[in-house]
Amino acid sequence: MTSHKSQRDAGFNGGIQKGQVATDAAAKKLDRQLKNISEQLQQEFPGLTYYRKLPNDIIPGCRVGCAPDGGAWFLGSVLVAVFEAKKQNLVGNAIERWFKNNYICRQLNPAVNYVTFATGKGSADDCIIPRTLSVAHRDGFNKIVPNKNSCFLSSDGFTNEEIYSIMKEVLSEVD
Repeated sequence: MTSHKSQRDAGFNGGIQKGQVATDAAAKKLDRQLKNISEQLQQEFPGLTYYRKLPNDIIPGCRVGCAPDGGAWFLGSVLVAVFEAKKQNLVGNAIERWFKNNYICRQLNPAVNYVTFATGKGSADDCIIPRTLSVAHRDGFNKIVPNKNSCFLSSDGFTNEEIYSIMKEVLSEVD
């Protein structure tokens, strides 16, 4: 029987090592798309306030940060929309980390529109992303579900126009 060290044990060598990164060109592209489109949409929705990262002083019991890739959008003091990017192939744990930000945002507003754009081989039908997120997307995928979680899946990524259209539609409903 093999002994597995815990992350808390000295000498643990799992996880991301010094000098390693947990991203690739496709993940960086998706992240950049959401950030750029969010900056553009700020001009179109002056009634909403955009944050790249949630201010720590509004996160209940804050001990960790929350910086969704497409930002957090507020109407007054109410968190109304969050846009997240996740890229994962057939292995890894990128999608498991999705739950932390979602949980924090739902603590601030249980009816927040939490929209995820998921790419990579892991986003294909019956692969890791839809299997893992199915418990949090009971209304299905690839559609906007107002005031709940919405996840759009595309193994090959999204065009700027696709992302812009979805983000604009969500923000138009809350503005």
